[in-house]
Amino acid sequence: MKHVSRLLLQTLIAIVVPLWASSQAFIRLSQPSREQNNVSTARQFIAGRTCTGCKVTINNEKVYVYSTGTFAVKKELTEGRNAFTIVAEDDNGKTYTKNITWYYAPVPPPRVTSSFRIDFMEISPKGNLEMSVGDTLHIKMKGYPGARATWFNNVPLRELPASQTGGVAGYYTGMYVLQPSDSLLNGKIQVRLHNGSETAILNSTYRYSMMPHGIPLMGRTIDNMTYLTSVAEGDRLGPDKIGYLDKDVLLHITGRQGDYFKVRLSSHRTAFIPEPLVDTEIPQESPAVSIVSDAKVWGDEKADYVSVELSDKLPYTSTQMISPGKIIVDIHGAYAEQGISSILQGTREITGVQWQQPAHDVFRMAISLKHAPWGYQIYYEGNRITVKVKRVPENLSLRGLVIGVDAGHGGGNMGSVGLTGVYEKTLTLNLALQLKNALEREGASVIMTRTTEKFVANEDRLSLFRRANPDLLLSIHLNSSGNPVDVSGTATYYKHPFCEPLNAAIHRRLLETGLNDFKNNGDFNFILNNPTEFPDALIETLFISNPGDEEEILNPQFQQELINKIILGLKDYLKGLEGR
Repeated sequence: MKHVSRLLLQTLIAIVVPLWASSQAFIRLSQPSREQNNVSTARQFIAGRTCTGCKVTINNEKVYVYSTGTFAVKKELTEGRNAFTIVAEDDNGKTYTKNITWYYAPVPPPRVTSSFRIDFMEISPKGNLEMSVGDTLHIKMKGYPGARATWFNNVPLRELPASQTGGVAGYYTGMYVLQPSDSLLNGKIQVRLHNGSETAILNSTYRYSMMPHGIPLMGRTIDNMTYLTSVAEGDRLGPDKIGYLDKDVLLHITGRQGDYFKVRLSSHRTAFIPEPLVDTEIPQESPAVSIVSDAKVWGDEKADYVSVELSDKLPYTSTQMISPGKIIVDIHGAYAEQGISSILQGTREITGVQWQQPAHDVFRMAISLKHAPWGYQIYYEGNRITVKVKRVPENLSLRGLVIGVDAGHGGGNMGSVGLTGVYEKTLTLNLALQLKNALEREGASVIMTRTTEKFVANEDRLSLFRRANPDLLLSIHLNSSGNPVDVSGTATYYKHPFCEPLNAAIHRRLLETGLNDFKNNGDFNFILNNPTEFPDALIETLFISNPGDEEEILNPQFQQELINKIILGLKDYLKGLEGR
């Protein structure tokens, strides 16, 4: 494996060095990508590369050039035309010149609508919707001020005072709660503006309809990779995930937003689920509240367990506490009768279980632990739901642990690219293989998502690790920003509270490399941060978009220092568990 790592490093150098080795002046810009640019923000960047040893000036001002031949500067534009001449000069005195121009026109501030019309409207939730009685729609509209505005069922909208809208009159807002008599018929919602004899009308972009009244629509999850989200919209990582469900969990569908079903978990909580992950071709009947009467708490040679019997496979959510260690599982649609047993039978990690009823249709298991949680799995056997709790290893060292290592990106998923032209996927694989070697030298076993240059879907990575159930999971990435000058540094990311100590320990050690601090960041929605089966860390080693950080990561000695710091961080994390 050392030979494989050395070979990859040589390949990496072969990719990058030709760009450095050229002694003839040239300029290749990453920002801006064109010579002529129209922009609406004053802050812009000139970033690119030239030959190693070349000198660069921009409008006759000297620019710092890194050992990799890269450079990046920030420019504040003035309104109108901004021209820049970039000159690279090599050791022989030969020059190469590139001219770029920005035309900067700031976005005009909002103005009062001067003629009688409706400028726009925004209805939330956003998207084509299928709704139920009791759902609420909100609207914001901008139009001619001082008029009378109405929308759904002729309900009036309120014009906001100009003091609340940046001094611009003509913003109208309102809300509407759907009633049993409403019938939307997959139609568009109209907003009307009235001013004496004049009426302006604007139709919504999206369509709206009502779920049929009567027997609710029920569905079941198709497999144990099914997940719930808190909303139906999100950023590049998708909607924020609440957690994963086991196969055949019964869900009460109350609406649809875009490609997501809206589901009623319990009387005071709803969630969303991608439509393809739910089978609605099942016998339809009204959901019944499940009475919990049979509970067990026990341990075997591998783990500790808590389980209760239900009348059906009901949805559940969970969270954790670190100090004191606790796992909290809510079963939605269930309640407990008196006298549930809390007797512990052979448990080593679980110190107690409290049965709680935070709502009339939510049954809670509050599982107290000796340590901060090490990971847990929730699953059904028949209608019995079980929480399998991992034990903290007796030997708190890397020796004997099974550690998952994920090399981010790969194949057609190249990730980000540095100013030298090196791809994130190349560096993550190189670092992951070095980390694998280092962990194995410590006596750990390693599970890799990829050991070669190939594409692996994120869903397949997640499925692999959830099946293999390692003791820890580390995902290696490089960060990127559109700001190559001011944004740099190392960061870790996690989602669940019980993963914070692992990430914090690694992050503290990574800062010892001298990299800037881009923080230890929680509640992150990356797919490999979502499992609860094991502590995980997303390690964004540094910013490949920053020429200084990129210069560091292309140095084999610095790569080795990063790996050493990750190993020390893991050891710190394990040592920290001894006193808990």
